[in-house]
Amino acid sequence: MDHLEKPKRKAHPRDRNSFVSNIFFLYAVRLFQKGFKRDLGEDDLYEVLKSYRSKKLGDQLELEWEKQKKKGKNLSVVRLMLNCYGVYYLYLGFVQLFMNVTEIVIRPYALGKLVAYFAPGQTDISKQDAYLYAAIVLGYNFCQCVYKHNYYLMLASFGVKVRAAFCSFMYRKALKLSPAHLGDISIGKIVTLMTKDVDTFEFFIDFGNDLWIGFVKTLVVCITLYRRIGVSALVGVGFFFLIMPIQIYLGTKVTQMKLSMCKTTDERLQSTQETLSAIRIIKMYTWEKIFDRKISEARKKEVHMTFKMSALRFFILAIGSLNSHVAFYLMVMSYIWFGNLVTAEIIYFILTTFQSLTFGLSILFPIGVYQTAELRSAITRIGQILKASELQHELPSSEIVTSPRINLKNVTVSIHSNKILKDITINIEKGLTLITGPVGSGKSFLLKTILRDYQTEEGHVTVQGTISYASQEPWLFPSSIRQNILFGEKYNEKRYNEVLKVCALIYDFELLENGDSTIVEDRGINLSKGQQARINLARAIYKESDVYLLDDSLAALDAHVSAFIFKECVLQYLKDKLVVLVSHNVKYVKDADTTVVLQNGTIKKIGKLSELDEYEIVQSEEKNEKDGSDKTDDDDDDTNEESKLLTETFTQKKVYHEEKQAGEVTAEVYKQYFKFGGGFFKLILVFSLFVAAQLFISYTDKLVSNWVNLEERIANQSLANSTNSTIDDDLNQERRYIFYMYSFMTVATTVTTFGRAVALLFFARTASLYLHKHMITTIVNASMQFFDTNFIGNILNRFSKDLITIDEYIPFAIYHVFRVRIITLIATVNPLFLIPTVIFLLILLVLRRFCLRTSRNLKRLEALTRSPVVGYLNASLEGVTTIRAFKTEKILRDEFDRHQDLYSSAYYILVSSMRAFAFTMDTLCGFYISFIVLRFLIIDNDILAGHVGLAISQAFSLTGTLQWGIRQWAEIENRMTSVERVLEYTEIKQENKQGLELESWPKQGEVKYDNVYLTYTNSNEYVLKNINFTANPREKIGIVGRTGAGKSSIISTLFRLYDVEGKISIDGTETKTLSLDYLRANISIIPQDPVLFTGSIRDNIDPTRRYTDDEIWKAIHCSHLKNLVPSLDFEIVEAGSNFSIGQRQLICLARATVQNNKIIVLDEATANMDPETDELIHQTIRENFRDCTVFTVAHKLNSILHSDRVMVLDKGEIIEFDKPGTLLQNKDGVFYKMVAKAGLV
Repeated sequence: MDHLEKPKRKAHPRDRNSFVSNIFFLYAVRLFQKGFKRDLGEDDLYEVLKSYRSKKLGDQLELEWEKQKKKGKNLSVVRLMLNCYGVYYLYLGFVQLFMNVTEIVIRPYALGKLVAYFAPGQTDISKQDAYLYAAIVLGYNFCQCVYKHNYYLMLASFGVKVRAAFCSFMYRKALKLSPAHLGDISIGKIVTLMTKDVDTFEFFIDFGNDLWIGFVKTLVVCITLYRRIGVSALVGVGFFFLIMPIQIYLGTKVTQMKLSMCKTTDERLQSTQETLSAIRIIKMYTWEKIFDRKISEARKKEVHMTFKMSALRFFILAIGSLNSHVAFYLMVMSYIWFGNLVTAEIIYFILTTFQSLTFGLSILFPIGVYQTAELRSAITRIGQILKASELQHELPSSEIVTSPRINLKNVTVSIHSNKILKDITINIEKGLTLITGPVGSGKSFLLKTILRDYQTEEGHVTVQGTISYASQEPWLFPSSIRQNILFGEKYNEKRYNEVLKVCALIYDFELLENGDSTIVEDRGINLSKGQQARINLARAIYKESDVYLLDDSLAALDAHVSAFIFKECVLQYLKDKLVVLVSHNVKYVKDADTTVVLQNGTIKKIGKLSELDEYEIVQSEEKNEKDGSDKTDDDDDDTNEESKLLTETFTQKKVYHEEKQAGEVTAEVYKQYFKFGGGFFKLILVFSLFVAAQLFISYTDKLVSNWVNLEERIANQSLANSTNSTIDDDLNQERRYIFYMYSFMTVATTVTTFGRAVALLFFARTASLYLHKHMITTIVNASMQFFDTNFIGNILNRFSKDLITIDEYIPFAIYHVFRVRIITLIATVNPLFLIPTVIFLLILLVLRRFCLRTSRNLKRLEALTRSPVVGYLNASLEGVTTIRAFKTEKILRDEFDRHQDLYSSAYYILVSSMRAFAFTMDTLCGFYISFIVLRFLIIDNDILAGHVGLAISQAFSLTGTLQWGIRQWAEIENRMTSVERVLEYTEIKQENKQGLELESWPKQGEVKYDNVYLTYTNSNEYVLKNINFTANPREKIGIVGRTGAGKSSIISTLFRLYDVEGKISIDGTETKTLSLDYLRANISIIPQDPVLFTGSIRDNIDPTRRYTDDEIWKAIHCSHLKNLVPSLDFEIVEAGSNFSIGQRQLICLARATVQNNKIIVLDEATANMDPETDELIHQTIRENFRDCTVFTVAHKLNSILHSDRVMVLDKGEIIEFDKPGTLLQNKDGVFYKMVAKAGLV
């Protein structure tokens, strides 16, 4: 629901260009020219191809999945893929098979005849025939070039489709998952599925067909070779099939490793997401090192598993390389052993025919094996989310009804065998129904049961009428404030303005430069809690509904604001509606038509006020008389200084926007990567292994050439019936030497090939570990300004997709670049190749330089357009209950698909441009090969056939490897943008943590502010102005003020979350001079947001392991948690969702209690507590913190009336500060008016 106007993009040229332009990639020329002249931006992206639109592809998958369900079959992701894509993929496979078969038949025959022309003494092939065979070789090579690149573009395009389809379908599925499954499937896991696992589909598509094509090609090769060399063909091919089961077995091991690695990746991303979401609290607790260590440990496990898995992949490839050399050797040896004469034509016929097979069986087949293994892993993980149970919605009518009604009859709901609601029977009709009860009694759960978020174990729920819902924890998504309120509804100016008035939002918007068009950041982090709550409420009120479910929506508001909204909004504006209000404020009982009291998941009492006198609720009401929640003047003068913060920091920018780097990837990026890998010395050692391996490979090729020439001599001698035994002995000895050396070089080549891969992987593993370590350490120690101005989705993107690129793609690209540079070096030593190779290489380098600017920009755009997909997914999963309650799933799906379409467009342009680059290089390679072949035909003075065959085969090998290597060289720079993006996050501004650590500090707890001013990032206006006060040791200070007056800002300055002007001192020591960790560790806070982390109770209360079990249990007992916590190892699920918000607040209280610090901050600590628990908590605070200096930020006035002094803030200034009794004597004072509005005087 991005509020920005969607740009109109040009249609993709492949949709409007001619067939010739498409197959020869002519459309890419203009894009390369544009990219060479200037940096490309998002405006240069084309409209996504019509057949690649995410919505259409997601619809197709969803329809096929539903068909499986209706047929009652076991749900299968494999069957889903086959039904949707199997026919087309098989069609591509048959096309590839046809071209491969023609290659097996045509190229070996023509090349064999061409080489035979140079054999000494041959007369069968004329020069004219030689030119014909050369034309066949070169012409077929060009046809293969055109076909190959169009085929692989079709595969890549198909991969884009499959990825987009599954991402769209999984997003839809995630919005339908039951809360029980959402709790089991973390956000981190879903992010991994959509960034890493779906990529496996693309990789498999590239090589999957080669698995079965390889077997068919083997049959064709067997027949072709058998017709030419007889049973010797079966010896070599048979050896292939003996080794193949080993490769398949190792492929299954890759699957197991992949599954284990993905679990570790999920854990790391989940911890990262939790850390980023709760970074403010983590900093206040000084837990940065703990979460840094936790994430880094998970990262070490992940990278170690990646290393082992990648090493096993290369081992499979090494076996394939060994397999091909041994099979060729056995084939030729058996041909000789059967008494046949070997000629150059025979050798190169076998070699060329066999190469077409060995590339498939030794390279593509092993890749296909482990890609199949990874695909199985991905299918298993994706199947878990697709097969997870969905909510069984029986949605109420979308039409407004005259008599709305909610009926629950004998309803019991359980989660993991734990009964949350038990035998609930209630009938709710038009009017106000209040749901109240102690913390953890099931109030919020009851509303979610009405919303069908939880399935009933027994009984049934009936709702008559449309529903609006306001969640207990405000959920805002990154878009404009207006879009957050409209949430898919049509704009009605009159109703909209009425809703703003009754939700007390008009004044806030008047302060903003862009009004309600101002962008809301991630989770509304730059809004006060009160503002978030009111916008969240306004969303529910704006929707015209029959039933309004308000889950403690007024708890985070100041007393007079909540009273105003209760009166104007709940009682007046919604007077003709069915309203269910969850609240601990039992003063609302007086105005409620019905009150329901819950306790331990059952209804303790239900009725009107007159029927509840005998119950504790009345006592609670009497206790609550002092909280000031029911009286207010009619005006809603909600002065909102923090709204001015919005004016400065919420600039009108694109949602999820990231700045794009420009220009080349600098040498410093490469230098840093190699430095993190172990330095240039280790890099030289790795390079040396590549040199050794390539020397062995080249020498092995030379042995084949010598072998050919030797066999020609032996054949000529046999034909001449020579009887010179000395010559025979010399030739046989030379033959044995070649056989022994070939055997040795085959083994040496295999060992060094595998060794160089492992060495490079080890180098890359070290670099990856250090890059992540530096990034996470920098992020958790970054200043709060960084988190205020960056979306969590954008940051997560660096920790997911960019790290995957660094782990898996960059080592692969470096591997091939090292190979090509060494092959080029060795090839240029051969005089036959020296001059044309140098010229050819210079041309390719010029072409690379021309194309690289464009591809590099496109790679950056691909990374930037991926961030919104991750960010939107993250935001949607956090607000899934609200999304479902408003029935806006379709709107959210369409928006997600729009983000996906932009990413698919960027990715497709990147893929097609790289394929155009490859096609151009292959075409140039064709000219190079033509030069080599024609050179031999024109200048044929006594050149041995073996040398000709070697030269031509090396030319084919060199050009193929050279263009592939240069493409990989370009790909390295494209991929190095991920390193660049990670390094960018290692250079962000850090908090200054240096300073003093005084012994036994603070002893007294005196806090003094002296002329303190605070501004936020890019702001010229002060949020806090001229703050001067002294809190004496052991003094209890209450802090009050209207929403946004600066209460939370004062707390943030005490913890040095932001730099201030002026001086803040504790026990006479200026806090700026202290170590930041030492300062924060000596101040305890019970935050407004009760944040819990995945892990045990112990990990959440004392992750530092500083305190004993007895001390933790004592804190738990003091926090009234003993009955809720069975053991310290009791597991808390993601976001603490197995505890109510009030219970989470109690755990936060236990954290503060166990620390036993001299200075305590309570930031709306009891906002979500019922009156009885509230009183118990304050009693605990009075008893346990009596020797502490306590700052209590509260909107419940009863929370601060017993304070020693009360500070009243307004517009960031202290306007009153004195004893409560003294302030109440000034009837013109702000504090007196607040208390008077609360009905306390």
